[in-house]
Amino acid sequence: MARTTGAKGAHHDARRAALLEKLRARLAEGDGALPSMRELAAAAGVSVPTITHYFGRREGVVEAVLAATQADGAPHLARAAAPQGDFAASMAALAADIVEGHRQGLGDVHVIGLREGLHREGSGPAYLDHILEPTLAAVESRLAAHQAAGDMRACDVRTAALAFVAPLVLAALHQQALGGAAMRPLNLDDFARTHAEAFVRGWAP
Repeated sequence: MARTTGAKGAHHDARRAALLEKLRARLAEGDGALPSMRELAAAAGVSVPTITHYFGRREGVVEAVLAATQADGAPHLARAAAPQGDFAASMAALAADIVEGHRQGLGDVHVIGLREGLHREGSGPAYLDHILEPTLAAVESRLAAHQAAGDMRACDVRTAALAFVAPLVLAALHQQALGGAAMRPLNLDDFARTHAEAFVRGWAP
């Protein structure tokens, strides 16, 4: 049966997802200037009109990559939002999860979001909307649950969540994307454990 005019082909979503994987890899490359639409298309093995068809302008490519990461990471965000044991055990587990997430590819996504967001005005909000704010919101939910259980003192959970997440993200970027592992090595697992312990001491009742 003929496809309805304007309807997406059966392979549309699969092809779009395959393109996003290649585009994400190209955007994460630290080779100087931000890649142009022509360079992105070449990395994906398609033409510029094809990229435009699927994602619109260049900012649309970046947002689509970040949105796909958010969707893929939904189970991890749900895990981050739920306490795991008492306050100390829970925050230690969360710190370890954040560090491991960076090793498994989330670090590349932060690199993309920061590089694009700091150089292109339209991409900053996309990074916040799809990556950073959902992460903070999940941690806020976890902290609020610990407050309700009485093992964390009253405070602004947004402030506390940012104080918890930021050092872990910076340390991971330092070691991985910025080359700190060669310049000044840091054991990220030990750092995560120490950071979680200090956080609990600071915010426990």
